[in-house]
Amino acid sequence: MQSLIFHNSYLDFKSIISEGRINTLFQPIISLSDGEILGYEALSRGPKDSEFFSPLALFDAAKKYNMLWDLELVCRHKALENSYGKLNKKKLFINIDPNIIQDSKFKKGFTKGLLEQFNVDPSDIIFEITENTAVSDYKELRDVLDNYSEQGYNIALDDAGSGYSGLVLLAETHPNYLKIDMDLVRNIDISKIKQDLIKTFCDFSKNTNIKLIAEGIETESELKTLIDLGIDYGQGYFLERPSGKISSKIERSKLQLINDLSKRSQILRRGMLNNFYIGFLARKDNAIPSNKTINYVNQIFLDKHNLQGIPVISNNRPVGLVMRNKFYYKLMTKDLKGIEDIEISKVMTKLPLIVDYNAPIRKVARMAVSRREEKTYDYVIVTKNNEYYGVVPVLTIIESLSYVE
Repeated sequence: MQSLIFHNSYLDFKSIISEGRINTLFQPIISLSDGEILGYEALSRGPKDSEFFSPLALFDAAKKYNMLWDLELVCRHKALENSYGKLNKKKLFINIDPNIIQDSKFKKGFTKGLLEQFNVDPSDIIFEITENTAVSDYKELRDVLDNYSEQGYNIALDDAGSGYSGLVLLAETHPNYLKIDMDLVRNIDISKIKQDLIKTFCDFSKNTNIKLIAEGIETESELKTLIDLGIDYGQGYFLERPSGKISSKIERSKLQLINDLSKRSQILRRGMLNNFYIGFLARKDNAIPSNKTINYVNQIFLDKHNLQGIPVISNNRPVGLVMRNKFYYKLMTKDLKGIEDIEISKVMTKLPLIVDYNAPIRKVARMAVSRREEKTYDYVIVTKNNEYYGVVPVLTIIESLSYVE
């Protein structure tokens, strides 16, 4: 029975390859300095009605049936065919499994013929090397990539910071672009460790002239943090989702947001803090209504282990703050045991530091450090037009002051 299922699955997969039933989606890669589109990553999917729809299932099957080369060939052909005449000198990122060179059918030079067929210049193609499998022969891979580079292609290393052998692969491939894994991007706005790690990547990129691309950006706060850190390009659902259509520009509101955040970041880097407002540093964390329960807050802290505080609002106006350390300290006391359903307003800090968006950062810094010692590291809550806008961790304020020479 199992052999019959295997046989039928193999025949289905083989028919997908022979008939070229691969769908291509395109996701823009966007400059975080001006919002312009650098290029598009070509994402391959199997037929929607098949077991091979997801890219993971698709490529796992190709490896199992020893048809990795055949699948790669179809995917490249479809990516070029579906983008024909639509790139407008933008880059096309094409994924490559590094172990494709081990396939007995691997042939050098086949891409050149495809590019000539679709009138694409090699300089507009970026081969994106995935890092999710162990590389068995670095020397042979390097020789292949060197051959691509000599023909004018660029190289990108995908999922940097994850995988089996990322640092070795980075050293061996000498890529033009380095894509930061989405697991490092996720919640980077509330993770000091991740921010410090990305800073290291930024220093490395400046010394090596390798451009950085942050993958998987899903929130405005993540985008803002990445721009502040100096990441060159970004990609993710917050900016634009993958689509079968190729758009020449991103949504106007997102373009304006990137430009505003970029200008704000430049002001910070130049140390122009006399004209720098606390609102520029604000992180747009979700606030919770004052009638939410202790159990509700506990679940938020469990789900987001890097989050240190939660603002509390009533009618969209801040009325309190819950800091992780104080919250759990109170839960440990006898009088709070067994009251998971009590409203958070009963245990929150009711007089947090609340400042207007346009408050000068130096003034806020003085206010923050002049609080009682147990409140020194509480978040500062920012309002705009008297309504909740966001929060600023004290450490962020301190770091911003260090930009002043």
